[in-house]
Amino acid sequence: MVIKVSFILKLSLLCIASLAATQADATVLYKKVDKDGKVTYTDKPSEDAEAITVKSNRNVVSTPRMNTPPPQGTDEEEQQEAQYDVFAIDSPGSDEGVRANDGTVNIVIGISPQIQPNHSIRLHMDGAQVGQDQKIPYFNLGNVDRGTHELVAMVINDETQEIVQTSKAVTFHVLRTSILNR
Repeated sequence: MVIKVSFILKLSLLCIASLAATQADATVLYKKVDKDGKVTYTDKPSEDAEAITVKSNRNVVSTPRMNTPPPQGTDEEEQQEAQYDVFAIDSPGSDEGVRANDGTVNIVIGISPQIQPNHSIRLHMDGAQVGQDQKIPYFNLGNVDRGTHELVAMVINDETQEIVQTSKAVTFHVLRTSILNR
């Protein structure tokens, strides 16, 4: 009987320890679905949003290591500290067609290691900033026009607003049914 209790106690402690470790590496995102069924993810809570826990200690991506040149005007030591091993647009893929009759396009940024507390991610489409700077690598763009677009992501220093790192540009094509074909 003592052996069974000892084993159960050890197993319970192991489970609690692994659960605590899992929770420490988690981030809460908020999922909101509007009346038209459009899904939006954000890091800001609201009354009508569902909290979703995401493991933040890793970002599983298929993106190869990027050798993006560091910004000019900083010394070599600062440049090495600020670089991310992986920083690229994972989705949509390069030259990918995205069927989005309502113009909604979800953007996934691959970044590793996870973003530093004093950095944010900024997204540019066709040369202009879209959305707000974010701490999470997911963007939800609405009402994107039909046609070909170019995306570039940037890591921004929150304090100085300087660009820390820039992704390779990705071109994608939005496929929308025109009003005449409906």
